[in-house]
Amino acid sequence: MSVMDKIEILKGIDNRDDTGTTGSETHRSNRYQVIKTLLLIVATASAGFGAIFGSIGTEMTALGPTLFFIGLILVCASIGIFAVLAGVGGGVIFVPLFMGFTNIDSYIIRSTGLFVATVGALIAARPFLRKGIANIRLLYTAALPYAVFAVIGSLMAGYIKSSMGPSSEAFIQGTLGVLVIGIGVLFVMKKNSEYPDVNHVDAFTEAMNLPMPYFEDSLGKVVSYRVKRAKVALVLFCVVGLISGLFGLGAGWAMVPVFNMVMLAPLKVAATCSKVMISIGDTAAVWPYIQGGGMFPLFAVPSMIGMVIGTLIGTKIMLRVKAGFIRPLIIIVMFGSGIRLIMKALG
Repeated sequence: MSVMDKIEILKGIDNRDDTGTTGSETHRSNRYQVIKTLLLIVATASAGFGAIFGSIGTEMTALGPTLFFIGLILVCASIGIFAVLAGVGGGVIFVPLFMGFTNIDSYIIRSTGLFVATVGALIAARPFLRKGIANIRLLYTAALPYAVFAVIGSLMAGYIKSSMGPSSEAFIQGTLGVLVIGIGVLFVMKKNSEYPDVNHVDAFTEAMNLPMPYFEDSLGKVVSYRVKRAKVALVLFCVVGLISGLFGLGAGWAMVPVFNMVMLAPLKVAATCSKVMISIGDTAAVWPYIQGGGMFPLFAVPSMIGMVIGTLIGTKIMLRVKAGFIRPLIIIVMFGSGIRLIMKALG
């Protein structure tokens, strides 16, 4: 049976499941689950930050490393949930928070940021690809420019550290602070559309044959779509990759707008493609940081464990709810971290 035959079969599925629950009742139930999940995230993050920042501000005792390890797992689990639901890499939340509110070396933070973004994206990629939401054709098109320029950005980060010495900390903090606030503004101003209307497709994009229909659980039907402006998107992916590698941010914060606002892919397709793209590009970009001595196991291992836990939870939530509800919380994190980074850079 071909893929299109399967899609035609899925089109015959109505909005009532085997238990007799209607689509509207299922949607209301999903909303209640989301609210409870958000409350759990806030409580978990608060506990984690209390443990970490409390131990950083005091002299490390025998219990210090244990509290640090557990607290870091809790924080990164929260970051993993946020990241999946927002369609961003964990690094874009992880790096500003830890650079803004801890005294850990920024090179180690950026290295770990790429690492946790990669791990989280690898975990999230499998169910998104299996369900056909992440468009493999879009991924093949965007992966090469993003990965190449992410590696170039990582090499630039090592050069800046070695050539500028201690002054590189203030430079990176200030530059990242401005960038993070810009990301927050982007989240405020951008008008994502869950299902953009594409009236005309340029010849270059049409020739690439990029769209792939998928079954949308929250709607109970197959969604078909078209995309456009592939040339512009390829250039933007180069810029995004460079920034991702230089600052260790991951790149979901920019790839989602490129897929959704430039190419006009559905929002859930944009978010899932973003996660898979991070797993491809950041896997390559993290190696220059490792060679430069930026990987510290006591910091990286609990971050990875927490990110895996959070990503698994976030992935299950995202497959059952509509995208976009997490954005206000991401905006608050971006502005708060950006202001704190600029304050640290100015001394």
